[in-house]
Amino acid sequence: MKRAKQLDLTEHMIWKDKNIKPEAKEIYAYLYSEGFDKTINNISIGRVQREIKSIKNVAFKKNLQILEKHNYIKFIEYATGLYEYTIY
Repeated sequence: MKRAKQLDLTEHMIWKDKNIKPEAKEIYAYLYSEGFDKTINNISIGRVQREIKSIKNVAFKKNLQILEKHNYIKFIEYATGLYEYTIY
């Protein structure tokens, strides 16, 4: 019987990374759960705002850039507020 993958971020290195702000860590956890077991995923700022109420598109994009700079994700904004991303 094939064992299913489990979504577990408790031991992930991002939690100890002092270069990543708490807001970016929360975004990463959300993106990770949305894209779990996928190579590429798409997300809109509207969907993120349902979970993280105070986030605006500009702040979201800046956090994505920080995550990309530190090699946690790769993303592109293909239309305003619409993103395609890959988690490393």
